[in-house]
Amino acid sequence: MVLEVRKPRPLWEILFSTHHTDIGLLYIIFSLTLFFLGGALAISIRTELFLPGAQVFEDANTFNRVFTVHGTTMLFLWVIPFAAGIGNYLIPIMVRYKDMAWPKLNAVAFWMIPVGAALVWLGFADTTWNAYPPYSILRAPGPAAEMWIFGLKILGISSILGAINFVVTILKMKHPDLPMMKLPLFTWSILSTSLIILMSMPTFAAALIMLYTDRLGVSGFFNPAMGGDPLAYQHLFWFTFHPEVYVFVIPAIGMIYEIIPKFSRKPIFSYTSGITAFILLTIVSFASWAHHMFATGMSFTEKTVFMIGTLAAVPASAMHIFNWIATMWGGRIRFKAPIAFVVGGIITFFLAGAGGVVNSAMPLDFLTHDSYWVVGHMHLFLMGIITFAFVGFIYYLFPLITGRMYNERAAMIQFWLMFIGVFLVFVTQHLLGLYGMPRRVVDYVPVEPLIIMNQISTVGAYMLLVGMGIFLFNLIKSAGWGKPANMEDPFGIREKYYDYRRREPHH
Repeated sequence: MVLEVRKPRPLWEILFSTHHTDIGLLYIIFSLTLFFLGGALAISIRTELFLPGAQVFEDANTFNRVFTVHGTTMLFLWVIPFAAGIGNYLIPIMVRYKDMAWPKLNAVAFWMIPVGAALVWLGFADTTWNAYPPYSILRAPGPAAEMWIFGLKILGISSILGAINFVVTILKMKHPDLPMMKLPLFTWSILSTSLIILMSMPTFAAALIMLYTDRLGVSGFFNPAMGGDPLAYQHLFWFTFHPEVYVFVIPAIGMIYEIIPKFSRKPIFSYTSGITAFILLTIVSFASWAHHMFATGMSFTEKTVFMIGTLAAVPASAMHIFNWIATMWGGRIRFKAPIAFVVGGIITFFLAGAGGVVNSAMPLDFLTHDSYWVVGHMHLFLMGIITFAFVGFIYYLFPLITGRMYNERAAMIQFWLMFIGVFLVFVTQHLLGLYGMPRRVVDYVPVEPLIIMNQISTVGAYMLLVGMGIFLFNLIKSAGWGKPANMEDPFGIREKYYDYRRREPHH
């Protein structure tokens, strides 16, 4: 047994480092900080909607600003940077290389993110997170909207630089004796994510430039008063942001593949099908963007094409779920916090995917379009499988990074608070949508079903708040005063399992 407590390093040494583990830690710490800030905005929104009428915000414009910054923060400053941080920390180790392909470029990609975050938060724009015109051109006040646009431009460039670095590191810097078909599935997930970013993000970058020149009055690409087409922006936006849904979820899937075999004490059921599913998701992510636009007047043929393209993601996602369940089936599971969050994530993944099938079917989409059903569906992904997988992976890496163990009892209390809270918040929001409550509203009709369901949703949000508060306290206290970890076997798995890459016994 090797008990190890690592001596803390000076902060300046980490801040000015270009080593992949230091950059990974900076990504992780920064994204977690922004996650809690964005979560504070979410709590203010749910508090406002606890009852009809004004509770927190004096006017709708303030609510719209909070809504914009909350959405932008959770997508661009929590999910994407956190996945990049885990990738930075692990990818060079997994491909057996000393660092990322371009360490200095890696550092530049990270330090662009705080700059973009500062523009988003200091501007506090009223554009909504998707900045649909003509509102974002004619009504959204400046210079906050311009700051939001430039902040998103910087964050997009950061993502592109990071994606290039990941692709080159995985494909060109891996050890010559390490074939692609023996890379960990997490590496495949980062490769898939990076390719999607490289193919989709330039489209949104172009759309932001066009939006900015429209606001200046120089052009009229999306301004109907100047002969422009607002729907053109939606096509450009969703060509990037439906693939971005997979950018959000694929790294979480890769993290689950790292946790399940180890805690089940079994090899992964089918390594090849996991790779196949990643490739399929990468391809079909570009075949479904216009299912967000069924209500915009597209022809029946166009809608049918995108409906089929969306449903094509179902078999690939089902392959992952089957792979996970088959791996756990018959295994001697060591039920610690990492695997608990993974199981919770699998359950929410299944439910969120089922809701997505409803959104992809044309007749049903017209019933749920722009309603709270869409809010519940999107957040069941983001706070379900994605955040559950991320939190579970933090607990999984915690002893390996700090040399100390977290408090297991506190972690399990957090899990149950979050698991119950997610269902109270987001399943209830699906029902709100079926009752006709529109999304992005500061107030609602004071009828009993809507009031009760909004109150249930808000109670669930406060359960999530308590759970994440326990999480933060657990991390800080354990990092400084947790008991030393057994670095050979921090989770007490002890038994041999078969490594799913090498197919040989491994401790």
